[in-house]
Amino acid sequence: MKYLCELLICFVFMTSSCENQDNCHAYISFENQSGKELMFSLRYKDLDGNCVLNGEKVMVSEIFRFRPYNSCIEDHLKKGVLLDIYLIENVKYNNPSVFYNCDSIAFKNDVLKQYSLTLEDLKQNDFTITYP
Repeated sequence: MKYLCELLICFVFMTSSCENQDNCHAYISFENQSGKELMFSLRYKDLDGNCVLNGEKVMVSEIFRFRPYNSCIEDHLKKGVLLDIYLIENVKYNNPSVFYNCDSIAFKNDVLKQYSLTLEDLKQNDFTITYP
């Protein structure tokens, strides 16, 4: 009986998804049309409120697919939450293992663009960000 319950729970987790697949996006596409390598980064905070940017290098003319959550983006942003994305010059990028005062993001990184995106922003652009 215990085995049957565990099997049923696994089945539920494996088959669960967003309520409506038409309203479920897992990825954001980022198109780097800038002519230089960039760091596509998110801001993270530690328990003391210090920040660090951590992300992926995106090559020239590359389309990078980014999954910000392990479920539908709509589920996380529908309550007015913003998704903050930073585009950083590759040559001046913070050490992603060292946290610092959040006011120092621009000092520790060469921020080319910061996006604070709502769900509506993403929907209007078909879940695609093109830079510049």
